[in-house]
Amino acid sequence: MFWGFCEALNFIQQYQKKLSADESLPESLNILLFGSGDPRHILATASQLFLHPGLKVNVYLAEGCIELLARHMVLLAVAFEDPELLSLKGKTHLFMDLFGNNLIRPFSSAYLSSKAKELTDIITDAEYAQRQAPMFNYETLRYKERDQLENVFRFWTNAPEHVFNIARYWEDRLRVQLGERYDHRNGAFDWDLQMRLRENGAKQVCPQEYKHWRETGIAFTFPEYEQSDPNKTFAVGLVRNGKGFLHRGSVGDNMTGPYIAFGHKCAEERLSRSKHGVNDFRSTDVTERNVLQIVYEIQNRKPYCFDPKDIHQYGAHQLDAGKNLNKHEARTESADAIHYNKPLLRCENLTIHFLSVEDVLRMHEMERFAGKFDVVFVASNYLGLVKDGFNRTWKENCLVCFETRQLTVFSKEEIKEHTDKIKAFAQKESLAAATNFSINKNHSILLYKRADNK
Repeated sequence: MFWGFCEALNFIQQYQKKLSADESLPESLNILLFGSGDPRHILATASQLFLHPGLKVNVYLAEGCIELLARHMVLLAVAFEDPELLSLKGKTHLFMDLFGNNLIRPFSSAYLSSKAKELTDIITDAEYAQRQAPMFNYETLRYKERDQLENVFRFWTNAPEHVFNIARYWEDRLRVQLGERYDHRNGAFDWDLQMRLRENGAKQVCPQEYKHWRETGIAFTFPEYEQSDPNKTFAVGLVRNGKGFLHRGSVGDNMTGPYIAFGHKCAEERLSRSKHGVNDFRSTDVTERNVLQIVYEIQNRKPYCFDPKDIHQYGAHQLDAGKNLNKHEARTESADAIHYNKPLLRCENLTIHFLSVEDVLRMHEMERFAGKFDVVFVASNYLGLVKDGFNRTWKENCLVCFETRQLTVFSKEEIKEHTDKIKAFAQKESLAAATNFSINKNHSILLYKRADNK
């Protein structure tokens, strides 16, 4: 729910691959992210936009939960934050903290609280939004949904009434999920990792980081940091209750983890080296490298040159993560807290359109989406929401991308069943495969092209 199960894709690059030698990129690309869960594809695409100054990219975000739209906003804000407020390394670790950790650093909590106030002003004042974050377009959101977003941002601010004891919710859910196996959970975690996740292809994930995440919900750890505050971006189903809020506790994935999006592959093969099954680098370290590249290229508008000194190397180390100082009382801010209210970095040729939650179910019948999209991405858990007539939203020559369940803890039978559903849908719609199925390889994403005469 809060992250995807395929690698971050640069959709400009993917679209170019399907063009013939005599074809060139159009003046604009309209990209639909149907339930992507996180902004990984937006960031991977945005980081390379400096290579295409004449190309206009419109990304349309369709999510079935208003809290996910809010989470998209704050994660994108981190990546596009003014460099006077955050260094590249600061952005990288802040992003990883909010993206994948149940408990976050006090600094991350203070940032989230401050940014929530800024995002409230952005969502409630169109003129202010145009000055501060012109890439955000929320015109299609209903007023009720804007009020809901405002409530989400209010809950993110640090106040005594805004309690979210994610550590307790996580443990309670784990006890129910494992039942009698809870007392032997370390062995259950190891089986899920070795016999499912790594067997399915996610070999970069290391035992120590995966088991720590399954136990605590903290995926990304570094020895210099200590996580103590609840990550309120994981709260969904928020409803006002006096001065406080009701919510659904801990939901979303608690078996695969947030490692695939940025921590599965990278350009340097040496980061994937292992000896006797022990990796030189954790998935956390690879995530650090890939997120650092993204924020560097967004900020500097030039290619990133990898330096091993930029990242950690803890693949073979069992880090002493220490006790997680989960605070049962909400943090309150001091009067001299930093305010993160500078305008976000400009990206003139990128606009992110936040679609109404209701559009997820009605998109196929809405006239304003007819023949709209050059690229469509469908998340694995949204395949069942694809209705007859969904192809009306595609342009001719549309690139259609389906996320599989390959890099998850699903069984091989479940993965194959889901992949077969994708292939059956593609056959029904007369889509031509852009993925090379003849290669003996498991795919986390399947790419198809719409035929010219369709």
